[in-house]
Amino acid sequence: MSVKNDIIKVTPPAFIEVCGMKETITSTDHPCGRCDGSGIFREDQPHGIVIKECPVCNGSGKLDAVITIEWKPSKQ
Repeated sequence: MSVKNDIIKVTPPAFIEVCGMKETITSTDHPCGRCDGSGIFREDQPHGIVIKECPVCNGSGKLDAVITIEWKPSKQ
C-alpha cells in the first residue's frame, strides 16, 4: 500500500490580527487504519465471522486530517 506524506510549513500569517489567531489545514484521502482502506472489517463472533462497515471511516475507507494551528505570543 502506498503511503501519503504531507509536509506542513508553519509560518505565521502577515496580518494575524485580521485573520485571527487560529487557522485550519485539511489533508484528505488518508487510508483508514482500522480497515486498511477497504471500508469493511471482519469480526469473529460465536456463530461465525460477520462482515461490518468500518465504524471509524463509515465505510469510505478514507479519513481526512483536520489540523488546527493556534498562534499566541511567545513567553519571554
